[in-house]
Amino acid sequence: MNNQEIRNAAFQLAGLIYGISLDGVVTKNEYEALKSWCLENEPLCELELFQKLYREIKPIIDDGKVNSEEIEALKTIITRFLEANGEDQEVAPNMYFLNGIFKGILASGDVNTYEIYKLNQWLEKNEHLKKSAPFDELFTLIAAVLEDKKVDDAEAVKLKAFFAKLIK
Repeated sequence: MNNQEIRNAAFQLAGLIYGISLDGVVTKNEYEALKSWCLENEPLCELELFQKLYREIKPIIDDGKVNSEEIEALKTIITRFLEANGEDQEVAPNMYFLNGIFKGILASGDVNTYEIYKLNQWLEKNEHLKKSAPFDELFTLIAAVLEDKKVDDAEAVKLKAFFAKLIK
């Protein structure tokens, strides 16, 4: 285990929090996705760098629910952590972030227009990723889905399948 694994886990958490917060509501399944992230990444606590992050986020998640204020607190904690530990705009960290977004969106059980607009905003801010797989395919898919300015049922199914295919 090394610092790269810690950064990857942190980027995934950042994406998960972003994906969960897109529609402003934290469902039981989204809460469970946060708990699952903690469980999956607990072995990284062997490393001092990760322990600090884990100690800050775990009590928020362990209280049985996560409200919008706590989501904002989690965003602040993870942003501080990433800034202090060499956040960059390379493809690899963004792939972990995107993976987290997908988990967050899928955790709610549905894909709605607002979430896809917010995902599109993130993609626009990270347009430098457009030439890298799977971002190239995602840019094309999101543009096609938003062409009529809404996500219909068939498009939601297509998006869910695409997201699920890429989750690690």
